[in-house]
Amino acid sequence: MLPGGKEHLVDGRQSGRLLRARRGEGGFGYDPIFLGDGQDRTNAELTPQEKDAVSHRGKALRELAKLVAKVLPPAA
Repeated sequence: MLPGGKEHLVDGRQSGRLLRARRGEGGFGYDPIFLGDGQDRTNAELTPQEKDAVSHRGKALRELAKLVAKVLPPAA
């Protein structure tokens, strides 16, 4: 919970499709069989920085960071 007791929900999505054959060694879970829309490499074939830029977790974390920045007092 953030100050004031309010709960906030952030959302991040990555659309794509599942492949039948695994590709790549990076990532975890379904990364070797997940091909994001508009991508030519699976999430397991992306660098960590590339994956963070397109993944649902990366998108949600950036939205959460914006929210936290709005409610926290500025650093002294």
